[in-house]
Amino acid sequence: MTKDPELIDVQHVTCGLVPLMQTHLEGSAPEVDTVSFKVRQGIQTELWNSFGTGSRWRLTGITSDLFFDVATFVRVEVSELDPLGLIDF
Repeated sequence: MTKDPELIDVQHVTCGLVPLMQTHLEGSAPEVDTVSFKVRQGIQTELWNSFGTGSRWRLTGITSDLFFDVATFVRVEVSELDPLGLIDF
C-alpha cells in the first residue's frame, strides 16, 4: 500500500538543509515511496549537486511554485551489484 506523497516544509532552513532532508528521507515509513520538500527558491543547483548516487532515495525533480520550490524524491532499490548506482551513467 502506497501512501500519498509526503510534503515537508523546510524552506526556512538555511544551514544544514541537506542533512535535515536526508534525516527525513531515511526516517520515512517503509510504505512511503515519494517524499517532497518545500525549499527556498533558487537552490536547485545546490540540491542537484548534493544528492548524488548510492542512496535509497533519488531526487527526481525540482519544480517552482509561487514562493518556494518543491524537490521530489522517490525510493529506489539499491542493487547489490551496483550499490553506488553507477550503471545508470
